[in-house]
Amino acid sequence: MQFIKRLTLWFGAACLLLVANAVSAPHLYFMAGLLLALAGISYALGWLALRGLEFTRELPPITWEGETGNITYAIHNRSPLFRFFLMIREPFPAWVELVEPEPRLFNVEGRSTTRVQIPVHFLKRGVYRVNSFDVTALDPLGVFAFTRRIPCDGEIVVYPMPQTMGQMPLIGRDRNGWQEFSATALRGNSVDPDGVRGYVPGDPLRHIHWRQTARTGQLSVIEFEEAQAVNLVIAIDLFRGTEYGQGLDTTLEYGVLLAATIVQQAIQQGAGVRLLVPALDESPGLQALTDTFGRGQEHLYRILDVLARAEAKSTVHLSDLIMGSVWSLPIGTTLIAISSQPEPALVEALSRFTVSGGEVALVYVDPDSFGRPDHKARGSRTEGVMADLLAVGVQTFQLRKNPYRDVMPEMTYV
Repeated sequence: MQFIKRLTLWFGAACLLLVANAVSAPHLYFMAGLLLALAGISYALGWLALRGLEFTRELPPITWEGETGNITYAIHNRSPLFRFFLMIREPFPAWVELVEPEPRLFNVEGRSTTRVQIPVHFLKRGVYRVNSFDVTALDPLGVFAFTRRIPCDGEIVVYPMPQTMGQMPLIGRDRNGWQEFSATALRGNSVDPDGVRGYVPGDPLRHIHWRQTARTGQLSVIEFEEAQAVNLVIAIDLFRGTEYGQGLDTTLEYGVLLAATIVQQAIQQGAGVRLLVPALDESPGLQALTDTFGRGQEHLYRILDVLARAEAKSTVHLSDLIMGSVWSLPIGTTLIAISSQPEPALVEALSRFTVSGGEVALVYVDPDSFGRPDHKARGSRTEGVMADLLAVGVQTFQLRKNPYRDVMPEMTYV
């Protein structure tokens, strides 16, 4: 468009000169000169527009997968002159998408600071590096454009968005199985009763107080002393080569989303939560961030930050990770392991917890539903591991890809 404007301007001046020469009209020479002078003045104003300006960028402190946020740019004008027709462009990485493809024009008053917000859509959890952005100034005629690149390194951390896992059991035996397990895990599993309360959908059926129920006509369950003191560990398999699928629909994305959902629900119910992940070469502090049990909103955000950075690039097997942490976990700890490729060594690792009376579960994120190419070769091996886990008292669940990205696992009975 700017090239067409320049061509039109020069063509108009040339036509005026030709006509002036053909008809001997000296005033047309003056008009052609004015037209070219106007273009020169407009060029100079555009060139000066970026002088004396300072630029900074403010990234949002918290961003969520699937949500829209604003990137804020601050323009500081040290001179008393107004600056007109400015715009900002930035090449964002994949999975960070501009809401408005075309940048907005804005003006900056003299000796002032102007803030410009650009809305972006965060499509996928992760950590995204941003390096620089371009500021472009147009001349008053819109014929010329002057661009200045502003180096400004930054990091956008996009948290996984936990799903709402309500207390009402869903229809079907399999899903009730997961609901019962999560209710037990988050409310404790002590054998010392602390009273009787009304039944809440999702409470284990084995905790129903039948005598109270028969007397009042309303379901009642036994409350336990450790209901608010349960410790929950979430262990995620980040061994390299265990991620199947593409984009948002991968086994790792489903596993991370499930972990975020469980952690949020557990912390909301007062449980102490620890996330067990291997330290990666790119982020050696991951495991140190979550090496102790924690409660409250601040601890939730620390775990979500780790989950945002999780990648299947580790050289540590999930079984080794769990075995190396057995000594640091209290007896009776509830453990939920999440893996798309459970290995035979995992049976021995998880059995260490079942013998101490703790609730233990493995959620198998089924790679067959994500298009794993070698499913026949690994399918029988996985079934054998799942059967061995059931034999040692580990509850097993299966999580499959679905159109709604629903992360409610189904109980398996292999």
